[in-house]
Amino acid sequence: MNPKNFFGELKRRNVYKVAVAYIVAGWALAQGIAQVFPVFDIPNWIVRLIVVLIIVGFPFALIFAWAFEITPEGVKSTKEADAMPPSTRPSNRTWIYIVIVGAVVSLSLFFLGRYTAGNRTMSSGDKKSIAVLPFASLSENKSDAYFADGVQDQILTNLAKVSDLKVISHTSVRQYKTGAERNMREIGRQLGVAYIMEGSVQRARDRLRINAELIDARTDTHVWAETYDRTAADLFAIQSELAQSIVTQLKAKLSPQQKAEIEERPTQDLDAFELYLRAKPSIDSYLNSTDVREALLQAVKSLDEAIKRDPNFISAYCYAARANDLLFFFDLDPTPERISLAEAAVNTALRLRADSAEAHFARADYLFRCLRDFDRAQEQLAIARPGLPNSTPFFILSGYINRRRNHFADAERDFSTAFALDPRNPNAYNLLADTYVLQRRFSEAVHVYDNVLAAGEDVPIARFRRANCVLNGTANTGPMRDILTRYPEMEFAGSQTPVRSWMAMLDGNYAEAERVLVASPREDFQDVDLSFYFPKSWYQAMVARAKGDSARATAALRECREILAQRLIVKPEHARTIAVLAQVDAGLGEKDLAISEAQHAIDLMPITKDIYDGALVLEGLAQVYVWSGERDRAIELVQKLVTMPSYINYARLKLHPLWSPLRGDPRFEKIVNSLAPR
Repeated sequence: MNPKNFFGELKRRNVYKVAVAYIVAGWALAQGIAQVFPVFDIPNWIVRLIVVLIIVGFPFALIFAWAFEITPEGVKSTKEADAMPPSTRPSNRTWIYIVIVGAVVSLSLFFLGRYTAGNRTMSSGDKKSIAVLPFASLSENKSDAYFADGVQDQILTNLAKVSDLKVISHTSVRQYKTGAERNMREIGRQLGVAYIMEGSVQRARDRLRINAELIDARTDTHVWAETYDRTAADLFAIQSELAQSIVTQLKAKLSPQQKAEIEERPTQDLDAFELYLRAKPSIDSYLNSTDVREALLQAVKSLDEAIKRDPNFISAYCYAARANDLLFFFDLDPTPERISLAEAAVNTALRLRADSAEAHFARADYLFRCLRDFDRAQEQLAIARPGLPNSTPFFILSGYINRRRNHFADAERDFSTAFALDPRNPNAYNLLADTYVLQRRFSEAVHVYDNVLAAGEDVPIARFRRANCVLNGTANTGPMRDILTRYPEMEFAGSQTPVRSWMAMLDGNYAEAERVLVASPREDFQDVDLSFYFPKSWYQAMVARAKGDSARATAALRECREILAQRLIVKPEHARTIAVLAQVDAGLGEKDLAISEAQHAIDLMPITKDIYDGALVLEGLAQVYVWSGERDRAIELVQKLVTMPSYINYARLKLHPLWSPLRGDPRFEKIVNSLAPR
């Protein structure tokens, strides 16, 4: 065929027009799916597949245009269309309308995507925000997985020292395991960051290869990549170089002091570093442990081994101090020896480096948890703050202290910051939600857990705590019952069994209420505040009283009293323990002794000193009055408690058996109704 005739035939058969229309429509479709699909969490490979299919379809569209025509009577072959009368042939202007409409749609989606992407970025994370995901281990030795974790951990730690960056903390990024496809846009949305770093580590004898990539999470595009081939001895130098390269790429400011801290080696011993890495998660996320005591004791053991290998390992001393603080604070090992171990670790860290921000933070933690010295703890936090701009534990501790000093606005700010830096850290989100619960802002507490679930932290304990917020705020037991049914084996630190027993009592099924207590291998459980461990016999006495079995209730209360008395030998001035002991004595008929004990607990922990524990102790006195038949004094205290942050709420007053003796009194019912959801 003559080339001139061929191109003329292409024009006559509308092949050019179809080509232009197809390109415009294809581009519009590609723009549309690129903007819309990520909203519905559709994987990137599906987007890429559709784009490939659009490209592959182009030659087929041209072949179709050559061989066929679209007429008012349907699709006809070109030969048939040519034989049709001119009035029935397809309009030559149709393709123009297709191109115009396609162009408008395409440009609209393009600019909409640009502007909405920009808005999402500004609302979800600062442009200088980054998450460092776990690095893949490419080594043949599977035990090197901890080594890869160590590389990622130290890079993250180094970046977190830069005050001009927002760096997501360890606990949240640890969830994104290697080996699975990562949707960078979705991860960026969940963590609220603009950039993501990932990489791999390969170790063979004394050689080391580290690959690192920086990705713009807003567009899923690669920004920077580097490969390091060095000896294993150069590990910390590589991590320092990597961190500084990222700072440069993100155009962040790096002070000389921050640069020096990044370049400092945490330890000279890689085995000590690995032991330290094994211990960190148990301390940073202790609320996630099914057995907090065992997890912390194991962490202390690993840290002690790390310190033996490197006696100058400051971070190991700091984490050892914090583990010992937690064991004492939560009465998991409330002994003077535990305080001494914490103090010794802090003092050694400060002796090794007096200006260490981490060591000053560890001292603040010790002062708060072991000595309850809030003023000196805040002084230490003020020293540590410039060196820990992205530290979730720092903001959690600051929030703790502010909350206990009745500075709830400051506590809310601190916990919100911790949650932003570590959106999948249970310590951060539970404390933020709990701060709302104490103020009876239950819808906001529920919203925290909605955000947690949206961030990918869809775990049973998060759903349990969300249901607990709904229950406390509305007295609706439905969501809680659904969760307990869905996860029959769930038991975190003993906080689910008492709720199962409570639900059974509400149904009048006291045999089931007793059964779930007996069936649990635990001997103590956490209650509403998730910090004090009540003996199993405490709950057994509650069930027996509810069903009218006074003999069984008395026996259980006596057993409970013996356990509490043993605790007081170790911590003789522990106000919470004394307050619970007072309630037990009230149940045993020792009215005067119980009131005296409860008042002593209040003297040890007045609300002016600590609004958090002070309110719990004051509630203990109210319970003593309830159990002693002092209804007027009990109601007076309940009225006082609802005017301050406390765990007194609608569901507990309306449904919990502890308050049953007051129900029916118009004064008490008025208080209950005042807490009902509006």
